[in-house]
Amino acid sequence: MALDSPVTPVSTTVPERRIGVAGIVFVVVAASAPLTVAAGGVPQSLGITGILGIPLLYLLTAVVLALFSAGYAAMSRHITGAGAFYAYTAHGLGRVPGVGAAFVALLSYNAMQIGIAGLFGATTSEFIDARTGVEIPWWVLVLACAAVVGALGYRRVDVGVRVLAVLLILEFGTVLVFDIGQFAHAPEGVSTAPLTWGAATDGSLGVALCCVFAAYMGFESAALYSEECRDPRRTVARATYIAVGLIGVFYAATAWAMVTCAGTGRANRIAAEQGPGMMFSLGDASPGAVFSDFAQFFLITSLLAALLSFHNAVARYVRSLGREGVLPRGLGVLHRRHSSPHRVRCCRPRSPSS
Repeated sequence: MALDSPVTPVSTTVPERRIGVAGIVFVVVAASAPLTVAAGGVPQSLGITGILGIPLLYLLTAVVLALFSAGYAAMSRHITGAGAFYAYTAHGLGRVPGVGAAFVALLSYNAMQIGIAGLFGATTSEFIDARTGVEIPWWVLVLACAAVVGALGYRRVDVGVRVLAVLLILEFGTVLVFDIGQFAHAPEGVSTAPLTWGAATDGSLGVALCCVFAAYMGFESAALYSEECRDPRRTVARATYIAVGLIGVFYAATAWAMVTCAGTGRANRIAAEQGPGMMFSLGDASPGAVFSDFAQFFLITSLLAALLSFHNAVARYVRSLGREGVLPRGLGVLHRRHSSPHRVRCCRPRSPSS
């Protein structure tokens, strides 16, 4: 079948509209894994770039992505079907570029899943071994995590959203307690130096921007839920704006808190030496050792939430491409009861209404 030929969708069945703005925000923000970025992304950005103004770069990146989101949100009001980049690119440039954009997204999201799954297995194995002395192979934990994510993805979308809501509240609460503790403990006082232009450009700016932009991974996925939200013409746009703003302010505050507690003259060096351990070593001093234990546990749940979010994104891209006939059409069929893109086999539906 030629890619540029019109294709009748395999099914006219659409998911139930069960989620609102808050639900999509939870899904989008979960993909960026706030606690994972706080523990790994921020120290990495500080350590390998030598730039003290990472907090300002998070805010400036949020502004840039908000400008991108203006056009993205405008398209979401006119194209309300699932497919996100596939649907938008196909409408604007044609079906062939649309398919190309879809496969780039699929490759990227799956690559993220593979990396996060490995990190989940290694982190969880180390956590269990350190506290119980029980050694569990990392790949066993990855398989267990995959089973949980698969089970949640198989159910209705609102079931996964509720789980993400709980996990994200725990994540945000943990990082918020950490931020407050760092500002309260600041040995040199709270400095605004990390928010200045000079601090943001004094170092490896290109590398810093790569690290900072990576922290927003998944912010564009709101459009994948156009068919599952209550008011797609408004919900997708609002959720995208809220997610970008929330992520930007949150990451900037956390980076600023770390620099403040470590000291503006030592923050880059400490980050380079300790890496992801920086957050936990600072947490030991304030709020305390108990907090560090909880933070390490919630880091694991943060990775689980990110995996669930990316799994949902991949499933909806596959469903859209199957429905359009780009992939085997059986992949475009929704579950009769859960209205979820549940199929992993390339089977043909029994009837057009399946």
